[in-house]
Amino acid sequence: MRYLRGFLVVLLFWYALALLIAGPIIPYPHVVFAHLLKGILSANMYLHLLFSLYRILTGTVLALLLAIPSGLAIGRLKRLDRILSPTLYLLYPLPKIAFLPVFMVLFGIGDLSKIILIAVIIFFPATLTIRDGVKEIPFQYLELAKAYHLTSRQVLSDIVWPSILPRIFSSLRITVGISLSVLFVSETYASTYGLGYTIMNNWVMANYVGMYAGIVLLSLLGLLLYIVIDRVEQLVIPAQAR
Repeated sequence: MRYLRGFLVVLLFWYALALLIAGPIIPYPHVVFAHLLKGILSANMYLHLLFSLYRILTGTVLALLLAIPSGLAIGRLKRLDRILSPTLYLLYPLPKIAFLPVFMVLFGIGDLSKIILIAVIIFFPATLTIRDGVKEIPFQYLELAKAYHLTSRQVLSDIVWPSILPRIFSSLRITVGISLSVLFVSETYASTYGLGYTIMNNWVMANYVGMYAGIVLLSLLGLLLYIVIDRVEQLVIPAQAR
């Protein structure tokens, strides 16, 4: 219901803007939705959506596979923290999209460079939030674990993992929007499929209805990712269920 209210607000604003501009640059929503439905049924927009979804999901999985062990190690080992944390602080603020030409030279102009770019964007905040989650575990918990002779695996599964899970989901929420923005830019280079490609291609051809259809689909992709993150969080952390 909350998503429906948000959709209605955007829809009303869109209609008002289309009436005010009264030109092809802002087409009416119903025209865009009809074009979008036609494109999905003909498998045209459907393919663009699938390629974008594949790139962002693969980049996210790759980032988490690297960030989770990195954050755990930095949070648990003080010497490693002193060495690596300053490096993370130095690289984190850099605009990662600036590295796209470097990744394209190193990994080619295909999907791999785009996936690695998304993975890099998610890796830094995820690593730092996981590290902070490990550091904030009460010292008494770890002392009790020693007193009860818990194994390292038990400490990880029963104490550390529950502490960092909420932070992993929080970092994913923060980075989804940034990842979609970077995905859009990266798909405008050396791509024939993807929402970024179809938006810019329609813009160049002055097909504003097609351009807005791509923008709507990109927005719906972001909404879908947020919903999936919320649902998965509620499954693995029941206390987070609303």
